[in-house]
Amino acid sequence: MPVFISDTELNDLGGDASIIVEKAEGFIRELQEQLETCNARADAASITAEQSCALLEQKYISLSGQFTQIENEKTQLAAALDKRATELAQAQAQAHKLELRAVILFLGE
Repeated sequence: MPVFISDTELNDLGGDASIIVEKAEGFIRELQEQLETCNARADAASITAEQSCALLEQKYISLSGQFTQIENEKTQLAAALDKRATELAQAQAQAHKLELRAVILFLGE
């Protein structure tokens, strides 16, 4: 039994081949239209996916650049902090020496 026509219809047509061929061709056209629609949707989905991927790649590159910049700033700030900590320690040591000198001078009088 053909998929495009029921047994009852086939019997009613009495074996008229031209009508059966016409129905088969109509069925085939319908299937081709469905296939074209499906292909068009798949193409559209593929294009959308490619565009989304491209946007994500651009965002990744942008964020990666920002991350590298922030990492560099962090390194610079850490170096500046270490320098300031060293300067503070030196200043505190100098202040301590001056306090000791002042005490020695005070006691020496």
